[in-house]
Amino acid sequence: MDTVRSLISRFVWNALGLFLLAKGVYGDRVQISGLSAAAGVVLLLALAQAFVRPALFLFRIVAFPLNLLTLGLASFIAGLVLNALVFFAIGQTQLISGFHVRDFWAALGMTVLYSLVNAVGAMLFGRRE
Repeated sequence: MDTVRSLISRFVWNALGLFLLAKGVYGDRVQISGLSAAAGVVLLLALAQAFVRPALFLFRIVAFPLNLLTLGLASFIAGLVLNALVFFAIGQTQLISGFHVRDFWAALGMTVLYSLVNAVGAMLFGRRE
């Protein structure tokens, strides 16, 4: 039961964080209508992560020399760009009504800030062993 509570808490935290980021930081370039739209976007981002993560793992294997040279920064940037592409695609195709991303750079900035929100949520609501 603790795992379910942690999962739900992180989901709500991420939806609230995405909503506040869209309204506060990127209010002119990212439009979001409410918390239900934010929850839908968080759900789609989580589902997309399930498919993006294996592609990123393949990138890490193929680009091992580059990762070794940059101390893993190449994989970090590739992950951010892939997440920004997913974020941008969700916003442009309007899979979630009430959510729109104007340009890719706004999606990339939102991805960086959303990753920070997600990391804080993982620290606050992570499973306690």
